Amino acid sequence: MTTPIATSTIAQQAFRFMELSPLSSFADDSPQAQAASEQYPEALRICLEEEDWSFARRLVSLPPIGVLPAGLAADPTLPVVYRLPGDLVRLNWVADEVSWRRDEDLLRTDTTGQLLIRYTRLIDNEKALPALFRTAVSYQLAILLAPLYVGSRTKRADLAAEGLAALERAVTHDNRSASARRWDGQPASGDWATGATR
Repeated sequence: MTTPIATSTIAQQAFRFMELSPLSSFADDSPQAQAASEQYPEALRICLEEEDWSFARRLVSLPPIGVLPAGLAADPTLPVVYRLPGDLVRLNWVADEVSWRRDEDLLRTDTTGQLLIRYTRLIDNEKALPALFRTAVSYQLAILLAPLYVGSRTKRADLAAEGLAALERAVTHDNRSASARRWDGQPASGDWATGATR
């Protein structure tokens, strides 16, 4: 269930970051509440799309769909089609040895049978988000709202820099959620240059 914007700690914090009074009520239909309600989903998606977050990670096995949706043609090079989960924000991994292409909410492949994927899912319940991630989303919301409510270019630049730092802190914290050993099936090279240029 989506958090009402008036009780959203993310939205309240975004206005504090802009050095403005927090929202009083969504029901008052104020321009600030409308703008925050409009931009909140965008700010959340921007931050979720940034990383393969452990708290939003989902591993699923997809069955192929039997019939293509009306108006879509079969691709002879990628003939098998899978429907992606409705809560998918970012596709992070598709089973090895599979050629694939994403077409909106479909995945076309050259394989048959069940297909294993890992993705980042949409979480619209703020209480299910880690604190450092909520702070990063607050900054992103403030950045999106700043052209309307922050007149100073310097303050807008500060918000952008602080938002980037907040996102980096959230990423660093989230990196502690798995072992240091590679889990993508690739050999551990020990050479950072090889990994960076793969």
